[in-house]
Amino acid sequence: MRALIVKEFRELARDKRTFAMLVVLPIVMLTVFGYAANFSVKRVSVVVTGPAAAALAEDIEAYQTAREAIDVVAVEPSGAQATQASLELAARDMLRDQRAAVVIVALPEADPAAPLTDRMRAYADGSALFSAQAAQATFARLAAEDSRDRMTAAQEQLVQALSQRGALASFDPAQFAPPDLDADRLVAVLFNPDLKTSWVIVPGLTGMVLMFIGTLITSIGLVRERETGTLEQLAVMPLRPSVIILGKIVPYFVLALADMVVVTCIGVGLFGVPFTGSLWLYGATAVVFCFAALGVGVLISSVSQNAAQAIQMAIMLLVPQVLLSGLIFPLDLMPLGVRWIGYVLPLTWFREIAVGVMLRDATLGSLWPPAVILVGMAVVVFGAATARMRFALTHGGAR
Repeated sequence: MRALIVKEFRELARDKRTFAMLVVLPIVMLTVFGYAANFSVKRVSVVVTGPAAAALAEDIEAYQTAREAIDVVAVEPSGAQATQASLELAARDMLRDQRAAVVIVALPEADPAAPLTDRMRAYADGSALFSAQAAQATFARLAAEDSRDRMTAAQEQLVQALSQRGALASFDPAQFAPPDLDADRLVAVLFNPDLKTSWVIVPGLTGMVLMFIGTLITSIGLVRERETGTLEQLAVMPLRPSVIILGKIVPYFVLALADMVVVTCIGVGLFGVPFTGSLWLYGATAVVFCFAALGVGVLISSVSQNAAQAIQMAIMLLVPQVLLSGLIFPLDLMPLGVRWIGYVLPLTWFREIAVGVMLRDATLGSLWPPAVILVGMAVVVFGAATARMRFALTHGGAR
């Protein structure tokens, strides 16, 4: 028994990849994911619009709550003829383009001396779940602070009126009535009114399924050819490497697309996730994402000698996709030293497109940055994988 235990330790020590997974990977994962695990939104980015946007933004920034939790990133005054309906449409467009997490509309014809709740209306992006929840809490605190200041002013005025008998008749308690602190009235949540977690998670899970099939299943399927020796047989056949590569990945590509359709239909039908945007845009980006996922799978298979190595490498790449792509933890809340890892993952950009199309009815005009990045990743990864596999096939298939 002792000899067997010693033998196992020696084998683990010789297998550098397994040893790294057992010792180094847990330390790295604990460190990276420990910093990434953060649901707390400390500051909410805000755009203020409306006829009196500048004055309202100045008044808001004077409150302690705003200084602690609100970043006014832009003030965009509108014309005096703007109506509340047109301002609400403008706020919806800004949120759809993700210019800010919250848009504050200065209500037309509102009394500048009125409480904040009567002067403004806030709109939050429900597809950014934690930011919307933080916005509701922040604006409730802001309204409460405004109410407290007004009650303090009322007390001072009452004391002054009581000390001056003639001024008591001019005191009107009604003007100091506490504001309505109902979170739904203070902040209107768009695109996900009930803040359902499933609506935000399911679009990302669709990409996760594609990544799982494209990376893990494809890499195992290809490396099995090397284990059985058929890759060497294919290498000596009168076939071009590109034909062999396409012949191997097309079935997985079709399977991944079929799974994408099934998973999307289940998400919409079973969980009630709305699909408000362009089906063509969603489908086109899913095809590009499949190419990137397949490229990762082919790349893994080209550097793995057996299925065990392929599975180990696939897991090492899939776990960060789950935890650092924004699927669970918001990417904006991660420290910059960890966030950059999420920026180089294909699932990060596909998730952003899927959420935008399905929930916000976003168009290519607002989603072109993640679309361009995703296309670039697909070209680079799939090109590198094809080149590596071509090298293996032209050198006998054993490398």
